[in-house]
Amino acid sequence: MADVYLAHDELLNREVAIKVLRGNLALDPVALLRFQREANAASGLSHPNIVEVYDVGEEQGHHYIVMEYVRGKTLKQLIQQRGALEKKEALAIMDQLVSAVNEAHKNNIIHRDIKPQNVLIKDDGTVKIADFGIATVADALQLTQTDTVLGSVHYLAPELARGESASMQSDIYSLGVCFYELLTGEVPFRGESPVQVAMKHLKEE
Repeated sequence: MADVYLAHDELLNREVAIKVLRGNLALDPVALLRFQREANAASGLSHPNIVEVYDVGEEQGHHYIVMEYVRGKTLKQLIQQRGALEKKEALAIMDQLVSAVNEAHKNNIIHRDIKPQNVLIKDDGTVKIADFGIATVADALQLTQTDTVLGSVHYLAPELARGESASMQSDIYSLGVCFYELLTGEVPFRGESPVQVAMKHLKEE
């Protein structure tokens, strides 16, 4: 729903990432609300393991978020390159992820799309959670249509597969799936379709 650009902040002389809502979506009230919610969710959080938001705004109809630029790779890329990680390294990564999610939850923010593709890892081992694009402030308006399951099915908590509302427990389940993948190099459930994978989350151990 957005394009992300690498830019240079001339005032503070640093690289930043600018996420810009794609053209037509600015006219879509749900897309715009979701984008604004991401900005609000992330800008309210200050934590070393969450990508920092510097600025939010609109210029000539273009809605944007200016964020910290993290030089590194995604956790998914790391797993694809190396397979299962050593237990100590997996624990060090999870320690940072759990700390970040705990901070979000303390602020009543549920991420709802925790997966290795949304986790950046720097060369020094620092982990940063990104993309609060479908994050929800607890008790806020639910934007999910009942027939649409947001989030990635391989990391989806069973209650979300049933179409129920996201909760803090949903994020904790997704963290567990990430931990499983770090330790084994594989996601716990595979299937030929998203529905098959969702059913395994519901029915299998």
